[in-house]
Amino acid sequence: MDDDYDNIFGLTSIRCYNQLDKDFVSSANYQECSKFNTDSDEYSEPYLLCLSLTGNLKNYKKLDFFKELNSHKCSYLNLWAYYRLSKLPVEEYNKMRKFIIDHWNLFEDYEKCSSTEFVLYLTSDTDYKKAKRLYDYSLNYYKLKELHYDNDISCTSKEQEYIRKSIELYQVIKAECEGINKEHISYCRAYKEIKKIHPNDILLELKCKKVEHGSETSRIDGIGLSGDLLGHGSQEVTETSSYGLHSTSGSHKAIGTPVPILGVLSIGFILHKFTGLGSMARNLLRGRINGMNSHDELPNELLESTYDDQVHPGVTETFIGYQGM
Repeated sequence: MDDDYDNIFGLTSIRCYNQLDKDFVSSANYQECSKFNTDSDEYSEPYLLCLSLTGNLKNYKKLDFFKELNSHKCSYLNLWAYYRLSKLPVEEYNKMRKFIIDHWNLFEDYEKCSSTEFVLYLTSDTDYKKAKRLYDYSLNYYKLKELHYDNDISCTSKEQEYIRKSIELYQVIKAECEGINKEHISYCRAYKEIKKIHPNDILLELKCKKVEHGSETSRIDGIGLSGDLLGHGSQEVTETSSYGLHSTSGSHKAIGTPVPILGVLSIGFILHKFTGLGSMARNLLRGRINGMNSHDELPNELLESTYDDQVHPGVTETFIGYQGM
């Protein structure tokens, strides 16, 4: 399976994550975030993440760009926060992980939007990717259906592949998670929620009625899948400037070292203290420690996003386009 099948500019999910990057940077906690800006020549990525996070939490009630799934915006904020964190080198990753958890814990609307899902993602990047792709498909479904099923607009081959592989992933996760309490597995938690959003396996029914082969440019770019994307200042965005999870040879630093046992134990403490998972964390940690020497313990390769360099001059002009790592 190609790992870049969700790298399609114009998907609703990509537009939403890019808005989480930039829309509320201007109202961020600059004073608190200044401690992460250690580079005098350019803004550091931890600093930019801090600005986006503090701005988003401060304006949580205004995060209403998820359209049909606005009531699930907390889940997408958790997905976004882990995604951005996972791109950082290990030393910065550890510092920023603590900051995110501590700052989120002081969030005035914590009861409405906790960091439980974010903390769970820390235990397995592989599981996170499955959860993210499932949530993203749930969000992208509406416009894909409207354009390509309801209105018979031709899919590109990439859109057809995205739908097919999203359905395959859904089926695999359903087979593993259906009827079994696996709350400690992030993609099983995601599946449980998505069943409520889209009952009766309706996500399995989406298909392209017509396919236009030979064109890799998404038709939905200009038709409106991403709603008012162009109205948010994204003057030029390429297919690689997305929040898809594809991996290419690299222009950015990835966290490729195994999680130290102390790090795993600290995640266990966080799970116990800040989430409702309770004793579930113990079984999870036991399995993680036993498998420590096997493979892929930390975030591997994630794609970077594109920032709008017009909305917040002086800050967002330093944001780089998202590249495969």
